[in-house]
Amino acid sequence: MKIILRLFLTMSSVSFFLVVFLIQNDINPLKGQLGINDWVVHLGYALIPFITVFISLGICKLLPVSKVSQIKSINPSENNFLDNYFAFFFVALSVRGLTAFFVIFGLTIIFTFVSRVSYFNPVFLVFGYRFYYIESDERVKIMLISRKKILSPKTFESIPVRRINNYAYIDI
Repeated sequence: MKIILRLFLTMSSVSFFLVVFLIQNDINPLKGQLGINDWVVHLGYALIPFITVFISLGICKLLPVSKVSQIKSINPSENNFLDNYFAFFFVALSVRGLTAFFVIFGLTIIFTFVSRVSYFNPVFLVFGYRFYYIESDERVKIMLISRKKILSPKTFESIPVRRINNYAYIDI
C-alpha cells in the first residue's frame, strides 16, 4: 500500500511538469474530434494534479493510525519546498521534443520518488494542508502534513495521524 501511495504522491508532485509541457507544446489528442476546443483539453490537463492528490488522500486513509503527542519544536516547511517545486515549471518550459521530455520526466520521477520531496505538493496547500517539520520529544525530526494551524509546541494538541513512513505523517 505504501509503494502505491508513494507512486501517487510522486506522480502528483511532478504532474505539473507534464501539464506545462502538454499545454506549451499544444498537444491535443482530441484536436478536430467532436468539436472539442483546446481550452477544454488544457483544463483537463490542469485537473490531473488535483485528481492525483485526491486519490493520494484516499489512499492515506488506508494507512495505519499513529499518534503525535508531545513535540519539542515546530517549523513550517512550505517555503523550503516551493523553490524546488517551481524548478519543475522552468524545466518543463525549456524542454523541446518528446524524447528529451520523456528522459527528463523519467529522471525527475525517479529522483522525486527516492527523495522526501514527493510528499510536498502545492495542491495540498489548495486543499488547506500545511507542512511542518516537528521535532518529537525523542529528538526525532518528522514531517507533519495537517490542516491544523500549529503555532507552537505549547499550543500543540495530541492528534491521530496516518503514518506515511517513519519520518512523514498526515493528519486526515
